[in-house]
Amino acid sequence: MANEKTLQEGINTIHIEGIVKDIRIEEKPINGQDAISGEIDIQVSPESIHTVNVFSFKMNQKKEVSGLFKTLVTIRDEYKTIDVHGIENADKVRIETSGKFDNGKVGKNEYVGQDGEWRSYPKLSAKFVNRIKSDEVFEPQAKFNLELAIAGSKAETRNGEETGRLILKGFIVNYQEQKDDAKKIFPFDFVVQNPTSVNYVQDTYEKGQTVKVYGDIVNTKIVTKRLVEVGFGDPQEEIDRKEVREYIIVGGTPPYDEDDKNAYDIVLIREALKKRDVAIEKKKEEKKNGNAGSSNNAGFGSNSHVVNPKEDPFAPDAHKKENPFNNGKPLDISDEDLPF
Repeated sequence: MANEKTLQEGINTIHIEGIVKDIRIEEKPINGQDAISGEIDIQVSPESIHTVNVFSFKMNQKKEVSGLFKTLVTIRDEYKTIDVHGIENADKVRIETSGKFDNGKVGKNEYVGQDGEWRSYPKLSAKFVNRIKSDEVFEPQAKFNLELAIAGSKAETRNGEETGRLILKGFIVNYQEQKDDAKKIFPFDFVVQNPTSVNYVQDTYEKGQTVKVYGDIVNTKIVTKRLVEVGFGDPQEEIDRKEVREYIIVGGTPPYDEDDKNAYDIVLIREALKKRDVAIEKKKEEKKNGNAGSSNNAGFGSNSHVVNPKEDPFAPDAHKKENPFNNGKPLDISDEDLPF
């Protein structure tokens, strides 16, 4: 008899290397416990800055001051930043997962907005941010490596025209022992832009499969200047600033075999999504009643967006009788078929 599967957290790591631009870390009570939390901005290039979230309670299970807490205090008090000390004096740092040690990961900051809608945007978090020694090789970068359950894919369009890039939509399975069902699994969008990779994903990846993908984390600002003719005098310069946040896949594995121990069970994924929906509705109700708990963290940033969590992403297409997992072909999925 085969062992019964359980839903387990998948591979989810990041590698960020750059110069500390700014640190915003403070100590304050959280849920009645002393804690330290905040953000570290890491500059990979002048145009690419990544914000990493950090957190630790002060006391560990042994009722001793946590080593992680001490580390974050050191970062706050001793690390030098570009904003304060200048780029020549700022610390070079690295976030990486080494062996079985779990450090940085891709996540989501999700919350109920003032309008009562569920909002969601990507975030990066880490336990440690290590200084790079002067004799170490310094290679600025921001990369991800993770497993996901595929929800579908669609051609990217801009102004009604296809860009040639592909949007791959999936679910990331998070730590399952936490109490908040809304955080145990969450949707995430990726971009595939290399034409060969686009063809491979379209021809090979199907809804419901498990894959591992890796690529580049993009967080940059694009400044566009243009001259606008006016009634008289010199043309007026107009400046447009656009922030781009993308997770660009540069490679991935073939879909895992169904009997692979790391392949997600679609039944368990569905169950986790249903529990997530219930948790989200509860948070909305709490917000509506003015009783939002501490788990409903207010987010920020222009890239948050409203999502509809209720639809089943693995359900057979409405216009087809058969199960989409059985036809052996990639699915052409519209936004209406997906929960995000």
